[in-house]
Amino acid sequence: MKVIYYKSIICPRCIPTNRLIKQLKQAHPEIEVEEIEIITHMSRARQDDVHHVPTIIAGDRRFYKAPRMEELLNALQASSGAFA
Repeated sequence: MKVIYYKSIICPRCIPTNRLIKQLKQAHPEIEVEEIEIITHMSRARQDDVHHVPTIIAGDRRFYKAPRMEELLNALQASSGAFA
């Protein structure tokens, strides 16, 4: 399972999302988290059709702000079909 997190160092809305991602990594080390700084990886953002930050891609779901942990885990579970 993988989460892709688009963020920016200058984004104030990314602060709560950063906290969520940190909690996710601590509670679920089995979930791969790829953090992408949008300012230095604009072509990758365009490739993934990301237009603003924060954006979390979890399976087929996109979140544009920090979701509840349960919502994020449910999105991962739905896309993978299994979650421990």
